[in-house]
Amino acid sequence: MKYEIEEKGRFKMVHIIGNIDVATNKELDDAISALVEQGNHHFVFNLKRTTYLDSSGISIFIHCLCDVQQNNGSVYIIAEDNQVRRVLEMVGINRLIKTFSSEKEFLDAQNAAVS
Repeated sequence: MKYEIEEKGRFKMVHIIGNIDVATNKELDDAISALVEQGNHHFVFNLKRTTYLDSSGISIFIHCLCDVQQNNGSVYIIAEDNQVRRVLEMVGINRLIKTFSSEKEFLDAQNAAVS
């Protein structure tokens, strides 16, 4: 797994590339925790290039959500209609974290909320 972090307005957009599993998630979890400690409290995880997700990957999103909620932050997920999206829906993460089908859909929703 690789990841890239990009500024999108007030959000840190985390693009996750490859597999998110028990063997790879600690580095990303530590990077997100460091960002939260630096005062970043709004995240969107873009899973467009994610090929596999297991339960340890889901724990990254939940851990981030718990950390940012203490500071009135927010977490969103972008996941296309594919196997990764089906895993998110199967475990019910989409009931905890708003999930969008594309980056455009996410950005449109953010722009509408500001207007």
